[in-house]
Amino acid sequence: MPTGYIPQTIDGYARFADNLIEKVKVNHATWTHIPSSDMKNLDSSFSEFMEYYEITKAPCTSADRNERNRRHKKSEQVLRAFVKNHLHQAPVTDKDRDEMGIPNPKTTRTPHTEVHDLVRFSIIIKGTNNVTVDFRNADSASKAKPDGCNGLIKYVIKDIAPQSQTEFINSTLATRTPYTIEFPNEYSGQRIWIIMCWQNARGILGRWSEMQTAIIP
Repeated sequence: MPTGYIPQTIDGYARFADNLIEKVKVNHATWTHIPSSDMKNLDSSFSEFMEYYEITKAPCTSADRNERNRRHKKSEQVLRAFVKNHLHQAPVTDKDRDEMGIPNPKTTRTPHTEVHDLVRFSIIIKGTNNVTVDFRNADSASKAKPDGCNGLIKYVIKDIAPQSQTEFINSTLATRTPYTIEFPNEYSGQRIWIIMCWQNARGILGRWSEMQTAIIP
């Protein structure tokens, strides 16, 4: 994906990021693959930058400008990672990306590797209102992910075991392990059911794991 899509000027970045974040906020409820924690991190890092961006619009000290530049750098790093991990895949559309000013994926098909590997995972319960999924490649002695793949987590919250994969109505793409799913307070005490598979950059899925369950603390 091209890396030069973000404006290089301070003013240009402020307008670009504000537009992108507003678009994501509007669609966050329907773009269910984006973790709330990543959304909060994107929003908070931009807000921290904007605080000093506004200060430096008026006469200010060199220390204020330096702090603005540091926050600008951090915000851009968070935004680039967010775009790479969450906005380059469905359900985000080409039109959505056009409106956010980010490049669309290439339409020319390139060779890809089929995903044969299987995910093995365990559920870790610690703290409150969150469930941590620790996953690895079941077909390898190492914990490394298969080349070009991330872990696709699908889950549903219900009392009884799902009878088909269609019941797993929630999903998130985990780029790191372990991966923590956070829940509002009202979900505490409810049962979650989870399945996983590997997904490559083309959206091709590997084999699904066995189902596992836990109680949200």
